[in-house]
Amino acid sequence: MADKTDEPITPAESTPTTPASGSPVYDSLADREPVIATVDSEPVVEKPALVEPEEIVVEDTSAVPISEPVVNEEPVAPVYTAPEPTYVAPEPTHQPQVVYVNAPTPPAEKGNRGFGVLIAVAATVVFMAVLVVVMTIVYGSILGAVNLGFLGQTAFYVPALFFVAALIALVLIVNRAGWWTYVIGSIFVGLVVYLGTIAALLLGSNIFAQTAEVAAEQFRQGLADPFTIAAGLVAREVSIWAGAIIASRGRKVKQRNIEAQAAFQREQSERAQTRGY
Repeated sequence: MADKTDEPITPAESTPTTPASGSPVYDSLADREPVIATVDSEPVVEKPALVEPEEIVVEDTSAVPISEPVVNEEPVAPVYTAPEPTYVAPEPTHQPQVVYVNAPTPPAEKGNRGFGVLIAVAATVVFMAVLVVVMTIVYGSILGAVNLGFLGQTAFYVPALFFVAALIALVLIVNRAGWWTYVIGSIFVGLVVYLGTIAALLLGSNIFAQTAEVAAEQFRQGLADPFTIAAGLVAREVSIWAGAIIASRGRKVKQRNIEAQAAFQREQSERAQTRGY
């Protein structure tokens, strides 16, 4: 069955029932043209108008500090937990306590070498002064006049080099020895100066370029030369007296070493007695 609203309404159907004659309303409506009302077959649904979304502006809130809400926390009462009982065994008291102590070192013995080397250098100056006096007398007796021309010769200073080397070697060997050691050692110093001066003079005269006979003759002349003999004798005498000075201090150094060693032994004995062993 079709819906009546879908069918067109004809004028006959739309005309109402005629009212009573003589009505002014009816007369006015009758004079007008009939109005035909039509109904669409399908209902018209009005679509809502599209509204463009407004632009949403998001503000940057990173620069604005956000304060955290303050939460009023109520104080929580601490919970007391009783510690578990532990048993600690007492340490044994019968074990001895070990204490490590550095063993005392005995005093080092002082030497006399440094002082002896200084005296040897000073004795070299004395040796040269005495040698000048002796050679002045020797050459004066030979030539009949005082002549100091030998002071300008290089060969005159050769014995001084052998003297200081021999005396320093003797000091380093004997160290704190007594004077008798230097008396015996002075012979060694004199021989070194005597033979060393002869060898230096022969090397200066280019002995290796000479024949064997000439070299032997020059060696014999060196052995009998008053200069070499005087240098050896003066070296022995000066080294004896220089050795006396060195030995004198050597005795004092030796005595100090003995006293220091005795004091160390007494201290060790007293320390042992206080400890009871």
